[in-house]
Amino acid sequence: MRKWMVGILVVIAAGLGIAYLSADKDTRKLLANLPKDRNVLFWTIPQRDAAFRALDWIPVLAKSNVIKSGDTIFPLPKGDPIAIATNVDSYMKEQRTAGLVIIQDGKIRLEKYGLDFDAKGRWTSFSVAKSFTSTLVGAAIKDGFIKSIDDKVSDYIPDMKGSVYDDVSIKQLLTMTSGVKWNEDYEDRNSDVVKWLNRCDQPS
Repeated sequence: MRKWMVGILVVIAAGLGIAYLSADKDTRKLLANLPKDRNVLFWTIPQRDAAFRALDWIPVLAKSNVIKSGDTIFPLPKGDPIAIATNVDSYMKEQRTAGLVIIQDGKIRLEKYGLDFDAKGRWTSFSVAKSFTSTLVGAAIKDGFIKSIDDKVSDYIPDMKGSVYDDVSIKQLLTMTSGVKWNEDYEDRNSDVVKWLNRCDQPS
């Protein structure tokens, strides 16, 4: 078992080494700052700048899958530039923002990037995934896979039966109103979210 694990680590290290050598100077700088742990909440700013655009490069994090686009792609057209009273560039620099896009009526009114980022770069979405999840739930209802958002989540995920989520509805999960106690204080090392991350580090 130990030899097998060492072999996997060697393959991962070799892959990262090849990527590092083939990358340009700026990318090498980022890769050099990639954290080696999964404690996202307490990474340094340089580690976050590097990791948030390359989470799938960090072996200790969850596995990633590539989702290919469909055959029909609808690019967003550009609209008239939007007038903003504040200095957007200064705001983005102050807030350490990697990208800012404003879409109105299906058209891009503003698109800017920071942190040496550009339109071709990748960046972790974090809670943006909630919007995609709710959209997919709507599609599942339309296609008949889910009857109603008032159904219990345990009707569709049997592992939830007997847990605190057993009687929680899909609607309550989508609106984050389950009532389940959960401390998500990112600066408290004893919060539930930090304990959950630490638990994920433990072997199953």
